[in-house]
Amino acid sequence: MKDDASRNTQQGLNFAYGGSGVFPTTWTWKIDSLTAQINHFDQILKENEYSQRDLDNSVALVSTGANDYQFYFTAMKGFKDGLPAFTEGLVKQLAADLQRINHLGVKKIAVATLPPLGCLPLNTVPPNSYQNCDEESNRIAMIHNQLLQKAVEKLNTDDGNKCTFVILDLYSAMVSAIAQFRQGAENTEYKNPLQPCCFKIVDYMCSVDGVCADPKSSFFFDQGHPSDNGWNAIYSFLQGSLDKDLRV
Repeated sequence: MKDDASRNTQQGLNFAYGGSGVFPTTWTWKIDSLTAQINHFDQILKENEYSQRDLDNSVALVSTGANDYQFYFTAMKGFKDGLPAFTEGLVKQLAADLQRINHLGVKKIAVATLPPLGCLPLNTVPPNSYQNCDEESNRIAMIHNQLLQKAVEKLNTDDGNKCTFVILDLYSAMVSAIAQFRQGAENTEYKNPLQPCCFKIVDYMCSVDGVCADPKSSFFFDQGHPSDNGWNAIYSFLQGSLDKDLRV
């Protein structure tokens, strides 16, 4: 269940993807909240486009939350006074959404932690100049992830300790992948993984003349998203969890 409610089969599993934001937003980007996407998924089920066998052999992967913080800080103009309450409410709603997906018939649900927000290029711009991760932003992600871990543990306890809900540790995987990239990058121009390949954005899209000479050598493609190379590195640290925890 991605933005277009698509699905993909890999290693015998059907993955359904949910994303964007947990909360609705009036942001410039036209993206649905997670709840809206689940509503769409519910409608698809009512139209019998999936069988119970499909659901029994499926894994729902929910990766969301980072956009919510971006929307929050934009709306609050950087002020953090209400951040603890916002984080608590965000995780509470996310837990409710996860439970609803389960009630729709999906037997295994993985939820990704927030990545290290302080390592995204948008948070390491000058004067940091893409040299180091922003520790304050990373702390925000860690607090969110700690609350999410507790929420998932409670969901599993309420479900009879069936391990229906699984945490996918995107935070640790990205930190490890960035460290590996620093050590192993052969091209000194991209030795720093925090420097994005795209350096010119026009109307929220990377301009053709704003792409680095060798995108395959970069870790981040733009200010907020890893490149294919970056995601491949991150996946290498997640693969063990995928194989161990997401069998249905």
